[in-house]
Amino acid sequence: MKNILYAMIVLIIIANCDTNKSNNELKVLDNSDSKEITFIIELNTKGNQLSDVKEFTQYLSHFIAEREPSTVYGYFISDDGNKVTLIERYNNSQDGIQHGIDFINGPNFTKFFEIFEIESFITIGNATEEFKQFASDNGFTIEYRKSIGGYVRR
Repeated sequence: MKNILYAMIVLIIIANCDTNKSNNELKVLDNSDSKEITFIIELNTKGNQLSDVKEFTQYLSHFIAEREPSTVYGYFISDDGNKVTLIERYNNSQDGIQHGIDFINGPNFTKFFEIFEIESFITIGNATEEFKQFASDNGFTIEYRKSIGGYVRR
């Protein structure tokens, strides 16, 4: 599952690259100066029906897209429907904090935890100390990484 996550992150990065340039040179991706942060959250569906999982993830995706248009947000459901990978990308830690505040105080918090249980939560990028404190204060155990590394053909 982690290999799928890494491949998906690389695909997201590729989708955001300038596609007008095309040669076979490999470039190292360096996001050390970027303020963007990406969440990769592995979820267990707690035995819920696949149809319920799909319906809720679809609803939640539309809900987020309407309210946070600059957020990259997507769910990937395993073939057996027992696991879901959630990927979210924010412009900066403050946007991630605001999403967390809106999520915790919003209408979907209880339903989310009826459907899902968090198995792992990885944040990639330059998460601020303020973000780390917010996550800790709200009970989220997060693994922080500066980057996942990788090469992209440009």
